[in-house]
Amino acid sequence: MNGAGDIATLARMAAMLAVAYVLAALTLLGHVIVLVIGALDALATSYVGLPRLAYLLHRFAEIVRETAREENL
Repeated sequence: MNGAGDIATLARMAAMLAVAYVLAALTLLGHVIVLVIGALDALATSYVGLPRLAYLLHRFAEIVRETAREENL
């Protein structure tokens, strides 16, 4: 290959490597976010208590349903 072809090949390889690193970083970040949300959910449940949390979520769902009916959604 000539010099220009080698540089183009190296540039393509560098771009593919950069894309692979970005995808790996986004995947890792997504896993960390999901684990943190799960931990926060567990902390909230342990702090508030499961029966009270279930009641609050049920009441929230009722309010959303009532609002949707009133707004004809």
